This record gives sequence, C-alpha cells and structure tokens, in this order.
Amino acid sequence: MATVLGAIVSAGAAQAAPADEVKALLEQKSAVEAYSLGRANPGEMGNPTFDFFYGIAAIDAGHAGEGVLALERYLLSFPENRSARFQLARGYYVLGEDQRARDEFQTLLADASGDERTATERFLDAIKAREGRYSPTGSAFVELGFGYDTNLNFGIAAGSSPSIPGFGPLPPLAPTSVTAKAEDGFTAFAAGAQGAYPVAPGTALYGAVGLDARMYFKENYNQFDQLNVGASGGVSHIADLNLYKVGVGYAQNYVDQQAYVNTVSLNGEWHHQYDQFNRFILGAQVAALSFSDMDVYLRLDKVGGKVRSLNSRFRDSTFAGVVGSWVRSFNTEYLPVLTVTGNYGEENNVDNRPDLSRNIYGLRAGVSLTPAPKWGATIGANYQQNDYMDKFGLLPGADPRRDMNLTVDGSVSYFYSKELTLRGELLATKQDSNIGLYDYDRYVVGVKARYDFK
Repeated sequence: MATVLGAIVSAGAAQAAPADEVKALLEQKSAVEAYSLGRANPGEMGNPTFDFFYGIAAIDAGHAGEGVLALERYLLSFPENRSARFQLARGYYVLGEDQRARDEFQTLLADASGDERTATERFLDAIKAREGRYSPTGSAFVELGFGYDTNLNFGIAAGSSPSIPGFGPLPPLAPTSVTAKAEDGFTAFAAGAQGAYPVAPGTALYGAVGLDARMYFKENYNQFDQLNVGASGGVSHIADLNLYKVGVGYAQNYVDQQAYVNTVSLNGEWHHQYDQFNRFILGAQVAALSFSDMDVYLRLDKVGGKVRSLNSRFRDSTFAGVVGSWVRSFNTEYLPVLTVTGNYGEENNVDNRPDLSRNIYGLRAGVSLTPAPKWGATIGANYQQNDYMDKFGLLPGADPRRDMNLTVDGSVSYFYSKELTLRGELLATKQDSNIGLYDYDRYVVGVKARYDFK
C-alpha cells in the first residue's frame, strides 16, 4: 500500500487539504477514518487527487462501490496512471465483477514488474479460483525435494532400557534392532491434480487425486520407504458468506512397497466468512482404517531376512472426529494470517483390542507471512495427546498408554515465478509417553521445488 500511496499523482493543480488528510490516514492504515473524512467532504468529489485517495479508502473500508466510482472519475482525467488502474481492478474484484477485474489486471500484467506483477498475478489466480462457482476449473502440480531425517523410524536410542509402568524395564535395546533410532537423507516426490465442475449456481462437484513418496538413501533403510496415494471428491455449495462441502476420501499407505494402511472416509465442512478479516471452519469425519500384515525385517542391517508380521490385522479400527478453526487476517505489514485449530477424535479398534483404541486431542496455532515480494514464510506449533483405553498390550499389571506430542514447524518460500516455488522446511518433534517404547525426538529438514500447472 505504501508503494501505491507513494506514487506521484499529477492532478494538474495544487492538492486540496482534504486529499492530503485522506492520504495521511491511509498511510497510517486507518482506512475507516480516511473514508469517513472523505464522506464528510462531498464538495471535493470530482477533484482528481481527492478521488484517487478517497477511492482507495472506500475500497479498504468495505465500500467498494463508492471507491470504484471515484477511481473511474480519476482515470477519465489520467488514464495512464497504473496505480489507479490497479486499485480500480481491485475494487471490481471486491464487488465480484470478475470479468472487468480480469480485463484490468491482464492489461496491467502485459508490462508489469516487481511488486505490481506479483500482486496482479495473485489477483488473477484468485479470480480463476472463484470462477469455479460458474465454470469448470482445474490445476495440477509436481514437487521434488531432498532432506535429512534424524529419526526416520520413530525409534528410541540404542542401549536404552524402556520401561512399561506396572511391568518394569525391558532389556537394553540392541543397536541393530529395527526399533533403534536411525537417521538418513531422503528424496521426496509429490504430485496431484484437482478440479471443480459447476452443476448449478453456487453448487459444484469437486475432485482431487494425489500421491507423495519418500525414499531413503541407504539401502538398508529402504525398508522404511513410504508411498501414499489418495483421491477425494464431493459436492460444494456457496450461499452468501457460507461454504458447505460434503465428500468422500480414499487413501492407501505403502511401506517398503507393501500395502499397510487403507482409509475410507466421509467428510463434511462448513466455512463461514464472518467479515473481511475473520473466517471460521467446522469439520467432521468418520473413517474406516484397515491394516495389512507385511513381511518385515527385525534388524536395521536386514540380517536374518524378513519375517511375516501377524499383528497388523488386529489394528483395524473406526474413527470419528471433529475439528474447528479460526483464520484471522491482518491488514498490517507482512500481511500476517493467524490460524488456530482444535480437534478431537475417537479411534475404536474393531478386533476386541481396547488397548489399541484411543481418544485424540489436538491443538495447533500457525502464522503465515509475506515478508517481501515473492517471499512467504510460515511458523506453527502443534500439540497432540493420545489417551489409550486399556492396559498396554493387555498386560495385567500395565497402565494404559498415554502419548504427548509437541511439534514445531516452519518454512520459507520463494515464488520464482507464477508457476515455480522453491521452499525450505524444518520440523522438530518431541514425544513423551508413559510407555518408554514410544518416547522419541525427531528433526527433519528439507528443500523442495514445486511447479504448478494453472
């Protein structure tokens, strides 16, 4: 905004005092006060300098119709002013006049650069996304990355003697055990596509498919390689400030090229745009999880070969959960967006193993920022607690398992172009459990390149 307000606005005459005052309030991020001051000086309307700043103030204060009229008056006198044309296009966008907004933005894009080009491309992307209300839309992406994981198998330190309350300590863990902490570099790959097809005003069918994979560098550790594939689809409906979605999902997880967890889910969401800064989301899910037995190694070095795991089949379960989020945008420097999410779920084992059933509680807070043109950053923290419903392993003297997991994550992104994004990521996790087998810490760093087909 400071760049726009700092542009030279040649009115052909000395600026009137009200225009200066409106401009000063805008520079102080006081759009409502600037708009009110402009409204209190109706005699200034028609003065090009006044119209320019009053138009911006009206749009920022939520009166886009008045702002558009003022900027249209200004451009009759100064049609070459790019700042005014950008603000006019923004006003059309706020009013939902997508075709007129797109025409203005595309005219600017032809020879835009720097901040103006970045902002113009983002508005054009937003218009395309919004067009899903009345015309088919679609997009796809591919992503490639590399990283390092300090605990790729969620293991515990070799030599430690984890304890089970009511049962006692276990023998020291051998360094070759498959549950001993292991670290390695990895390659990551992801790809996906999504689309929407309108079937009535405000109502559309949507669908998405995707996959992601992680492959470790060391041959001994490819037993932990993972692949996830999934698809989802459903119907969405927009009514005034509300968005409703109902859909189904399917996901299959593979470990060491063997099917492990299959998930089928039914999902519902309600999004409410309270005002231009606040959005609330409520969601619910029910799912069925099916586990498959696999041929697994008992040692990190693979000595002794694979044996058949026969316990996974006892982990089949159902899940029911709810989630709520508050998203708060701030019209300040760096354009921060705060998201706070809470969730609760119950996973119930269907094979008469209440020790594998649990209550899940979660809370997350995260902030995304735009620290500079073409740059983005995020930071967040997540807490999850798992309370299991019966004695660990059904051992007579054991206590029910309880895990408390804290994860902190962050990323920095550089938008090299409209399609290509480079991103660095960091994740740190610490889990405390009353069952020593599940106490661990983990750090993951990575760099990724993503290409979007829009």
